[in-house]
Amino acid sequence: MAVNFLSPEALAFAVTLPVVVVFYLLKRRRVARLVSSTVLWQRFLNETQANSPFQKLRHNWLLIIQLILLALAVFALKRPYFAGKMESGRFLVVVLDVSASMQSTDVSPNRLGQAKVEIGKLIDGMYDSDEMVLILSGGVTEVRQSPTSAKPVLRSALGQAQATDSPTRLLDAIKLAQNLTRNRLKAEVHLFSDGISSDLDTFELQDLNLVYHRVGESGDNLGIVSLEVRPHPEQANQQAIFATIGNASTNTLASDVSLFFGEELVRSRRVSVGPTNTASLVFVASQQTNGVFRMQLNSHDALAVDNT
Repeated sequence: MAVNFLSPEALAFAVTLPVVVVFYLLKRRRVARLVSSTVLWQRFLNETQANSPFQKLRHNWLLIIQLILLALAVFALKRPYFAGKMESGRFLVVVLDVSASMQSTDVSPNRLGQAKVEIGKLIDGMYDSDEMVLILSGGVTEVRQSPTSAKPVLRSALGQAQATDSPTRLLDAIKLAQNLTRNRLKAEVHLFSDGISSDLDTFELQDLNLVYHRVGESGDNLGIVSLEVRPHPEQANQQAIFATIGNASTNTLASDVSLFFGEELVRSRRVSVGPTNTASLVFVASQQTNGVFRMQLNSHDALAVDNT
């Protein structure tokens, strides 16, 4: 590890070191003594000064201490620092599921809120050399925050993430994370989702360092998967309404399904759907004026957004 200096020009202050020495050489120390004759004494002084001009500096501890302190002061003025190679940090890619199912309230305040809390802890645990990318996965895949080490920026981007009313496409988000981490050292992909996605069944990790954070509990939920209105092929002024009801839980669930035209109730039917299965319904209703057909599930479950 090499030593470098931020202010090498401060070395000019080192010229003060010989100045201190000169001052000590010029300093005279005389002590009055009574002698019988100065003839021999004067000859001894001349020989000593000629042979040892720096004799005054011998065993002068005060001078040595002053020189050491002055040298340390000059060294400090040069502002030394150690230059070394910083070890590369982690490259974190966070994939946050923002699909409709993340609005489920089986956990407080909902699944998306719980995921945000967990991601916040991951941000707090980052080192200065770490970087994080935030990807939102809903109906479309969005890079909400590009790679950064700034924790306030990451928290701000996370706080702006909102759940959508669309299904998730986790496969696109995972593939994007895989491309971002390619040829990266210490890369980690953290997936925060409730796992309600069918497009990952055929996906292969291929050495992808993926950490799955499951959010939410296995709650009961019935939802309207699809709704389509077509003109009846045989009866004029009649519409055929095709609906698919999905059960995301591991229990058989039943509910009343009501069909409205505007605010008017057209028909109601009871439906029972097996575990992790779907059921198809067909309604036939007359339509004399322009309007909108609306379907309502009378199901009180953890996710209300898919009941209409």
